Amino acid sequence: MSLKPKRRRRKPDLFSILLVTVTVGMSVTLAYQVNLYHGSGELPLAKQTPPANSVGG
Repeated sequence: MSLKPKRRRRKPDLFSILLVTVTVGMSVTLAYQVNLYHGSGELPLAKQTPPANSVGG
């Protein structure tokens, strides 16, 4: 019989996983926004405006 202690794998910290997930998500979103507005010469603008009588409610 062996008296070696069994190796137990440590569980990952849930807060660390959440922090990494939020950081990656925000980085991807920021990179998308920078690419969208600074990657091309023309900004995406609306093609139509609402009628004047429906504005100002």
